[in-house]
Amino acid sequence: MNENVLDKLKCLNYERDFVQAQNRRPFTREQFAIQADNNAIQFKDFESLVVFLIAKIKRDADYFKVDKLDDPNTSVNKMMIALRGLDFNAEFPAAKLKAAYGEAVCAVLDFLTDRCLESERFVFKMPKHNEPAEPEDVDGDDDAMIDDDEIEDEVEAIEEDAAMFTEADENAFVHSENQQIIESRVDPIEWKTELERVGPRLRLNNNNVGKEWRSHINQTMKHSELIQKALPTTESILKQINNQLGGAVEKMKSKEKYLNTSFSQLCNEYQVVKASLSEIEDKHSTGTESVSVLTNELAAIEDQLSDIKGTMDSRGSSMTDTSPLVKIKAALQEIKIEIQNFELRIGVVGQTLLTTQTANGGGDIDVEGGDDLDDEFADA
Repeated sequence: MNENVLDKLKCLNYERDFVQAQNRRPFTREQFAIQADNNAIQFKDFESLVVFLIAKIKRDADYFKVDKLDDPNTSVNKMMIALRGLDFNAEFPAAKLKAAYGEAVCAVLDFLTDRCLESERFVFKMPKHNEPAEPEDVDGDDDAMIDDDEIEDEVEAIEEDAAMFTEADENAFVHSENQQIIESRVDPIEWKTELERVGPRLRLNNNNVGKEWRSHINQTMKHSELIQKALPTTESILKQINNQLGGAVEKMKSKEKYLNTSFSQLCNEYQVVKASLSEIEDKHSTGTESVSVLTNELAAIEDQLSDIKGTMDSRGSSMTDTSPLVKIKAALQEIKIEIQNFELRIGVVGQTLLTTQTANGGGDIDVEGGDDLDDEFADA
């Protein structure tokens, strides 16, 4: 199917209109029959070819278009809708076209190429064969005579086959009810006349044809002689190499036995040391785990210790601070000064009262003279 599609595409001048126009490579005979190395590129080629064929059928490039951003499922669904518009009867699911190869893809391309040929009104005609020119007569030498004899033998054999086939055609019979009688449609007289016409043209013009088997035989004989000459020396050399290899193998085996016997004690010691090493590695792994646990506990304790040190430093700094004592001392000094002032004022008041009482002769004290006492205390 793929080959038929490719032949139809060539009839549609796809190499000019599709390959050269879109700068693509021509398709091969198995392009859409088997899976390619890159399935994405194969699907793009199939999609572009379907767009090209539908555009030629409908004479409209916008009838079926595929967006570059569409995924393969969307493209296949659009393609099936366009094929149904062209009266294509799909006997397979649309998902098979996503593979871009196989019977379904070839069937779609075969249908589209047939429709394109119908739209282009393309008609297949009978082929015209150019009859070859009559061969020139060759001078009669031994080889030509041999060729003529061979041709005559072939002609006689063909005539005998033709006679046999005609007899078989005449004596044909029915083997079963479903099998019809074989009847020959070739006229024996026409067959013989055609054979007489074609027979002389079977003569071989090349005199060297037919002698190749002799050259092959000669070459075979020469090669056989060379092989027979080189065989004894080669065989002796191969035997020597075989003997040397056998001796080397025996030496290797003896050395291997000697090493096994001499180093057996060391091997046993090595096994013991290996076992002790595995025990030590187990202990090391358990010790490493305990060290990691203790390291985590140490880190937690260090965090607690840093917190305690911070609180102690804050308390120590507050204890060594003497500024409150200085303030207390200053306040005490001010209180002492005020006490002295009050005592002095009391003494002055007492003295003033005593002098006033003395001056009045032991009578009552005049309160209106209090202002004078304040003045005196201020002077003092």
